[in-house]
Amino acid sequence: MARFKSAADAKSSELPSSWFEPSIHSAYYQIFTKLLAAHHLPLPGPFTGPPRLLPLLDFLPSIEVFHALDTPEAGIEVGLAVPGAAHGAMGLVALSSDTLWDAMVTMVRYGPIRNHLFNYRCLQQADMAVLEVRPRLSLARYERFLMYSTVLAIFNVFKAISEDTAFNAMRLTFPWETPSRLERCSIPARVFDFNKGAVSLQIPMELAIQPSQTAAPDLCTRLKMAGEEELSKLKGSTGAKVRHLLHQRTPAWPSLQEVADKLAMSKRTLIRKLESEELSYQLLLDEARGELACWFLRRSGLPLREIAEKTGFSDQANFTKSFRRMQGCAPSEYRSNFRRVLDLD
Repeated sequence: MARFKSAADAKSSELPSSWFEPSIHSAYYQIFTKLLAAHHLPLPGPFTGPPRLLPLLDFLPSIEVFHALDTPEAGIEVGLAVPGAAHGAMGLVALSSDTLWDAMVTMVRYGPIRNHLFNYRCLQQADMAVLEVRPRLSLARYERFLMYSTVLAIFNVFKAISEDTAFNAMRLTFPWETPSRLERCSIPARVFDFNKGAVSLQIPMELAIQPSQTAAPDLCTRLKMAGEEELSKLKGSTGAKVRHLLHQRTPAWPSLQEVADKLAMSKRTLIRKLESEELSYQLLLDEARGELACWFLRRSGLPLREIAEKTGFSDQANFTKSFRRMQGCAPSEYRSNFRRVLDLD
């Protein structure tokens, strides 16, 4: 319980604003839930709504169950549990690319569609083709767990499309010491290379430019078109812009009119644009309030009345009703479930 009690006086100003920013696709949330169920571990609240990017805060309960702070290498098995199809355009285009190098370029291009916690880049270092992964935002003490899980999920894709020669030559580099529990990993230890400059996946260039055994040029072209459309929506989505403004002002939530003014459009136009994306200002506001409430419930000992006030609700009853609708349980139940998880440490 030490971690919970140490945050008893936490305030929303201590939270990185980027943790409220939509960054990880809901497909991964569902995979996390299935993985927890398979290990008979406590489950987070069910995901509801259309597939979309979720903030890091929504994933913290699941990450805590995996003891991410104490054993960040647990992220290795989490990453290996992610199937290639879960990556959407990023994974499917990679699977159908002409070469492993083309697949690397593809994952850099479409990575933000599914996992925007990181920046990705391809480069050639000496005789190696390198896909490098670096944090885009501050991940604090969760960084190693999330980097392990992300690069191992990428590795899983390349494992599926590589012939034996390329797979045997593939390496994963990390800038920290070899973890003590690495021998429990389900892939060969030779794949890992620690005390290096960055987190990356590396393949000899002579193998990376060989024709891929899973290449499907026509399918790849169609999937790239779909990927470009998703990228366009991600960059131009009105909902994403509203979410960003709400997170910037946490917890002094802007009104619908203030958001419209900030986006240089009328209130009616904003409502219409959100409706075209099957969203509303109230839904996005409830999401943002719920994310902040979850953080207070997990990380502080504040009474529900104060949490309701800090998240912008008029009273505790309205807060409880809204929270139950969004999370599928009462705030007190959510908090007790999370405390039970910490008691497992």
